[in-house]
Amino acid sequence: MPVHESPLARLERHARGRALDVAVVEQRMVDGRTEWPSLTWNELYRRVIDGAAGMIEAGVNPGQVVVIRVPTGIRQLELELATRVAGAVPLLLPDHMHPVEVGRLLDEIQVRLVIVDHESRLPLLRRAALGEAQLFECDDHSWERLRGMGLERRKRQPDLLSYVDSVRADAPSGAVLGLTREKAQAWLFRPECSGTLSDLRADDVVLLAGEATDRFTAVVRDAHLTAGCTLAWVETPDQLEAALAHVRPTHVLLDHTTAKVLEELLEAGLVHGAPWHETPRDVLEATSARVADARLTSRTRKLAADVTALEPWWGGRVRLLALDTRVNRTISGLANALGFRIGRIAHHPAVRLELAREHSVVTVPEASTIAVSTVTLPRRGGVGADLDSAFSLAGS
Repeated sequence: MPVHESPLARLERHARGRALDVAVVEQRMVDGRTEWPSLTWNELYRRVIDGAAGMIEAGVNPGQVVVIRVPTGIRQLELELATRVAGAVPLLLPDHMHPVEVGRLLDEIQVRLVIVDHESRLPLLRRAALGEAQLFECDDHSWERLRGMGLERRKRQPDLLSYVDSVRADAPSGAVLGLTREKAQAWLFRPECSGTLSDLRADDVVLLAGEATDRFTAVVRDAHLTAGCTLAWVETPDQLEAALAHVRPTHVLLDHTTAKVLEELLEAGLVHGAPWHETPRDVLEATSARVADARLTSRTRKLAADVTALEPWWGGRVRLLALDTRVNRTISGLANALGFRIGRIAHHPAVRLELAREHSVVTVPEASTIAVSTVTLPRRGGVGADLDSAFSLAGS
């Protein structure tokens, strides 16, 4: 495939070649029950291109910035890809950033749209002026409306997205993240990496754990778009065990937060509703001792061998485990015993990104066939107008 294949080209390729294969899966709690909604590649493609065209219809132009603050999972992935296909720049800001730093960063760039699922995500932005930004409250209904607007725009202007793709052909499209720096001002940067992710294939099933604003999950999402594999995405460590059992992944990729507590999860792990061993801590310690070439007693050797009882906990078909942290002897020994390898993802050094200088904003031609609909983006507030007090970016 081309080295710099655009997000739209990659989506089109998977929609043609893997139309009915599952693209993304998430864990969702509904009325106390765990559900696992998913989208096929064809469904994801259709929703993304309609969402992208809807953003353009609402006034988002290629080169402008879209701030996305929604929960981890399918909606985050849809919005991020729609933003990229629209030629805009998705900007993800971690919750631990200081509002003053966020305000300084956002005031330096041209933010056109702020997408949130709930007003509770707005306080982080309260120090940003955002004078030209629209606010999009993205629930299921408003997301459907936006996609409907996009579908109508594509009917009137069939070459819309191919035009955007052409004018942004040489521009980077990946998500931009906020980076806090100790004793220095925060940066914006676009994460890059090398290593294991380049080996992903279409028939792989990847289980990813971590927040959307983490550089590890950002590079994994882009690799997923390139490979056309299945991505199951959870955010927190407590979701990992259920996801392993449901998805039965071939690749498990854990951010630093989940990786740090992996041994605790293993120790407390259940297989078919019961503890996988009577003394799991002893088994893990014996596994670590075996890797360290320590002198083992017969009991310790037997305990180390018992680590194979953990195989069902991983889903039974894991081939690769990658952690966004240093791999210790226990995890290394476990991987060796269970027959899967440890992958390496090397983050490239973060480079300060000057978004305002990276590229110019391109105005998209209007559809020429019929008059543009007067339907506006389902949002509160608008360009040049004050936002609803409930959604005030300035705070009280």
